[in-house]
Amino acid sequence: MTLMPSVHAIHSYRGTPRACGHAYGAEQAEAIEIFLRLKLAPDAKRLRYAARCWTLLANWQAPVAEFVRGAATGAGRSLEELTLILLNDEMFHASPHCTALGATRRATRDGTPIIGENWDWSSNLYPWSSLTRLHMRGAPRQLLYSFPGLWAAAGINEHGLALLWTGTGYAPRLRPIVGIPTYALPAGVLLQRNCADALALLRGTRNAGSFNFFLADADGDVWVVEGCPGKIEAERCEDIITRANHYETERMCRLSKQALGEAPPGFVSLPRTQRMRALAQKHLGRITRKHMEQFLRDTAGPPDGRICDPACIRNSWIPVDSFYFLPAAREMWIARGIQSRHAYARHAV
Repeated sequence: MTLMPSVHAIHSYRGTPRACGHAYGAEQAEAIEIFLRLKLAPDAKRLRYAARCWTLLANWQAPVAEFVRGAATGAGRSLEELTLILLNDEMFHASPHCTALGATRRATRDGTPIIGENWDWSSNLYPWSSLTRLHMRGAPRQLLYSFPGLWAAAGINEHGLALLWTGTGYAPRLRPIVGIPTYALPAGVLLQRNCADALALLRGTRNAGSFNFFLADADGDVWVVEGCPGKIEAERCEDIITRANHYETERMCRLSKQALGEAPPGFVSLPRTQRMRALAQKHLGRITRKHMEQFLRDTAGPPDGRICDPACIRNSWIPVDSFYFLPAAREMWIARGIQSRHAYARHAV
């Protein structure tokens, strides 16, 4: 069997936020254009929505807004088009397969936190992921998981604050509102120092879409932030915490009209969450990064309900990447594609 390449391209940018954005846009111009056409078909209605979201984004976190301005100029695209790419999850909210775990304190062998996930997405997006290193003036250094125009899909910064996430709000499907795009939120969060600062930012932000964010910092804090359009609810992790693609807090279930304690009928989210939790509980107090890799490679469960599904490549989705963060060490470990076939590679901030 011929495997897809295991190594990610790494792009590095240094300077002011606008200069970094301009360099990123110029280097990624062709990829941004193709990604925009491939994923989002920028018609007049979508661009009007993006323009309304840009009015909020422009006055949100200044380094993020400046980066977008620079990227638009560098790529030769409009601000509305760059914002539309950041609204990818609001526009294209149809791949409910990611599974994530957070562990900290008494759950891990050394008491330090770890968060990880399988990033499952449309199979035609497999070739597009990369890593980005940002050294923006006045901002913490960042190591980011990226797609064209989505420079901060997930990541970790020099303070050890890390963010990854899974999609939710699928069934019943929640309609997005005018707000800060989901794919812009990690860029703002990773300007912060710790989970407390990140939570304060998210609580003061009007989010456009739905998500389950995992936050972890070098002090040992791990949180899950469940979001539906315009609202969030945060749950602190005491030892282990898992999510797939449904809500688990009472408030979010009520707001989304999802039954508490169960995923929507026919949904494969619940088996993956239960399996991930069972794996972590089995190793409670002993979890290391090697255990995280073992969990993310697990193939038990029903069809389409596996944490790692080697058969899914024939479907419309695929494990594009698998990764986890070690906040205390300021490290990201990432494996390409179906992670049972690829080794995890270490990257330090």
